[in-house]
Amino acid sequence: MRTVGSAKRTTMKLGSSVMCALLLILLTAAGAAAQNVLAKIPIPASSATGQVAVNRVLNRVYVSAGFSSGGTLTVIDGKTLTVLTTISNLNGVNVDLKNDNFWTGNLTGGQVLTYSGSTNTQISANTVGFCPGETAFDGLFRRIWVGAQCGAGNDPIFVFNADTFALIAGPIETGGTMGPIIVNPVNGKLYVESGGVSKQVDPTSFAVTPTGFGTVMGVDSHKSRLFAISGNNLQIINAGNHIVTKTVPLSYTPGSQIGVNNALRHIYLLNPAANKIEVRGIFREVQGPLVATFSLGTGNKDLTSARQTGFFNGGGD
Repeated sequence: MRTVGSAKRTTMKLGSSVMCALLLILLTAAGAAAQNVLAKIPIPASSATGQVAVNRVLNRVYVSAGFSSGGTLTVIDGKTLTVLTTISNLNGVNVDLKNDNFWTGNLTGGQVLTYSGSTNTQISANTVGFCPGETAFDGLFRRIWVGAQCGAGNDPIFVFNADTFALIAGPIETGGTMGPIIVNPVNGKLYVESGGVSKQVDPTSFAVTPTGFGTVMGVDSHKSRLFAISGNNLQIINAGNHIVTKTVPLSYTPGSQIGVNNALRHIYLLNPAANKIEVRGIFREVQGPLVATFSLGTGNKDLTSARQTGFFNGGGD
């Protein structure tokens, strides 16, 4: 019998066991000090431990479960800041920014599913087995990467054609328990945490090799930088040669995503223990100086970071 293993990642159990709040933050040109919470939107706790994705064309936010049974996916209207729908039995989410489809998995159902973003209805299903629950979109090669658990300690990656929904490659064994995955949109390379080790997957040969640095949680496509977490350290890495150009010591262990805002040249790190968001600069030489820290208020937790897609209403890549 298959079981869903621990992803060995820092996820955030938001709010109570029944309800949690997604906080949308307006990033204005006035700088980090002018950022304001626009709304606190109640969402099911079953949608609050996985990925966040944004479709700026349809003005929608997608919030999903992680590798957990009974997960759901919640769709939020970015104009009215209200929940449009919550879809049962879905884990992980990412958006095809050309076709406006969103991709997800149904974990123990062993399927990778594609939904129309305009109608929130399923349009494709690919049975892969295992337990798919992480997705990543690659606009360069028009691919969707899917990470799965239930691989008996050797969890796989799958690659799909974003236009035809056909399987390109997989299962690609990663040698450990699946954690976060993220694509570098400049070269199509995938970064994955597997067995607690950061690894890269070549977009041509699909070879999996260790990176030698921390878990990649954000990508700056403008300056070709990766942002990784190693313990309580933020690492800034040259995406071309994988040299760690800067290590920034932190006083906390960050959450499982880093938001990248290329309009303001800021990154956003989650501090779950203190219930805060830390804003750091990536201007000039991308050194990561502290810009601001702001609290989310008593009783609230955040799930604001959307990896490559930037913050909602904030201007990403």
